[in-house]
Amino acid sequence: MEVVLESTARPLLDSLVLAARAGNREAFGELVAPELPAALGAARILTRSSVDAADAVQEAMLSAWRGLDRLRDPNAFPAWFRRHVIRAAMRIGGRRGRVVELDVATHDPGADLDDALARRTLARAFDRLDPNDRLLLTLHHYWGLPVAETAEHLGIPEGTVKSRVHHALRRLRAAYDAEDRS
Repeated sequence: MEVVLESTARPLLDSLVLAARAGNREAFGELVAPELPAALGAARILTRSSVDAADAVQEAMLSAWRGLDRLRDPNAFPAWFRRHVIRAAMRIGGRRGRVVELDVATHDPGADLDDALARRTLARAFDRLDPNDRLLLTLHHYWGLPVAETAEHLGIPEGTVKSRVHHALRRLRAAYDAEDRS
């Protein structure tokens, strides 16, 4: 005997989207809240700035709020919101150019220095990539989107995503090696 459990996600998303469309800001907040940590992280990667990332997510939230009537399927809200975040982050990141933020936080003597250096080297190597490579790797590896969803976000075939991810990772490895040598 097969037991089928209905998901409560659909009715909840449907009702939240309907309420938000009617002007309920709390409902919109409930829609956006689960997406914010990943949105801020991805925007930080794409803009290379915590301040710009916050601006991009704020801009994405405003854009999503204003465009909520154009959302056809309430269950697609997370992916739809990600598109707003990506567009805003790419726009803001492109406007600003290359900026290096300094980490002025106090050093934790217990932190593993090798780990910190590897993270710094990786961040600098990632900054060397062109924006399209950073976007692709952010979607596929940071957000963990499957190839099909990454392809949908970018409007390209799945095979192209696989190929571009492969080449972007190769360029990232080369940039990492170059940073490691310097």
